[in-house]
Amino acid sequence: MNSIKKYLTAIAMALGFSAVCNAEIVPVYKIDAATGSYVQTTLTHDIYRYSADAQLTDLVVTDQQGNKLPYRISAPDTKVSVKTQQTPVRFFPVPVGASPETLLVLSSASIRLDDNEISVSVEKGNNTAITGQTAPTDFYVVDLSDLKTQADTLAILWPINDAHQYLEVEVSGTNDMTNWTPITNTTLVQLQKEGEYLTRNKIALNLSEMQYAYLRLKFTRGGDNLKLTSVHIENTHQVANTPAADTWEVQGTLAEKQDSAMLAERHTNHLPVAAWEFERDDIAPVNKISIDLGNIQYGDRITIFSRHSSKQPWQLVHQGIWFNAQVGSEWQRSDAVSIYSNSDTQWRVELNELVRTSAKPTLVFHRTAQTLQFIANNSAPYNIAIDNQTTTDHQAVSAQIFSQLIAGKDVQWESVTAEPLNPNLGSFARHQIDINWKTILFWLVLISAVGALVWVAVRLVGQMKHAQ
Repeated sequence: MNSIKKYLTAIAMALGFSAVCNAEIVPVYKIDAATGSYVQTTLTHDIYRYSADAQLTDLVVTDQQGNKLPYRISAPDTKVSVKTQQTPVRFFPVPVGASPETLLVLSSASIRLDDNEISVSVEKGNNTAITGQTAPTDFYVVDLSDLKTQADTLAILWPINDAHQYLEVEVSGTNDMTNWTPITNTTLVQLQKEGEYLTRNKIALNLSEMQYAYLRLKFTRGGDNLKLTSVHIENTHQVANTPAADTWEVQGTLAEKQDSAMLAERHTNHLPVAAWEFERDDIAPVNKISIDLGNIQYGDRITIFSRHSSKQPWQLVHQGIWFNAQVGSEWQRSDAVSIYSNSDTQWRVELNELVRTSAKPTLVFHRTAQTLQFIANNSAPYNIAIDNQTTTDHQAVSAQIFSQLIAGKDVQWESVTAEPLNPNLGSFARHQIDINWKTILFWLVLISAVGALVWVAVRLVGQMKHAQ
């Protein structure tokens, strides 16, 4: 009899508490290599497989003794770098009193008379008759006619000597070698003393593409017997080094219902489609999605839905045209579709019904990886963990403490790699079975009734034996 009571008690406890979350903090990543006080690492979508909140409010960072450390989660910085591109250009010295014909030659156009036939040709070679002249130079012509980009800066070089340390130059532009438009006046310097140099050899132009075909450099001071050795156009570009995208794929299965979910929600006529459904095990907020159709030619409509659980109706995420085409030996597809911070776990993709038996689409999720920064306390190893039963927004609390600890400090962050511990998903609150108290109560009543019947039967059997 006592064994029956113990059995019933065990069943009741199992039913009542099997779905209760484990109260302990479960480590997800481990950091051993941190040596400094200010540590940072990258958080990918993988952390959202364990968290019960899309904002990671249940995330904690602990030391070896289990103490919680201040931390903050932020988007990685977009670093901007400046790149300079130099393009050499041709230049020509023009002697004093040069005729318009001379400038025509410098502009690379020449007229020839052959056998009573007039022809016009374009030659891009330097004219030795001009470059070898000994007459004083009046100005220099710089040829930009082949330049297919903007012209930010003109950089010139000349031999360093006492006579040409300090130059004043007027810069003009033209397209016809006749009408010159002033661009700028500036001063150029090349100084040297005891092995040290001071150089200012660049002229700011800020010209758009093909604004002028030719430039005129007229040196109004220090230009006597000056011989330029090289002329370059410099263009600077700011390049944003965006953080690497956090991208992962989810395989789908052919949906049971092959009618459009959108029409089903509106209770209108059925529209046959080729539909696949996908389910991911994370709740990472994604900002882009795309479809990988492999080597299947496709250029037709696509409709994408999502929902948080199977109890909810499908919500339209995107509707439009999608292509997957082979260009030469490479396959190209439509750009990823932008969505706003979607954490839904269930997805549905509908294509033209003709590809139902040939296509096997893969759903690709895109997001920007986050940076986790925390303040260490020389008590490694450190754990990035999930608090299953927290009622506190750990992230908000830690961020406030974190901000106060680094305020006014020039912090140098040590970047480390977190080692995944791959804990069992069943250890986390989001993956455990939801408690249905009505069902539990029903089973408790049913088991109690069965137990009572067993007890009555045992009593009757005992009385019968006693009567014998």
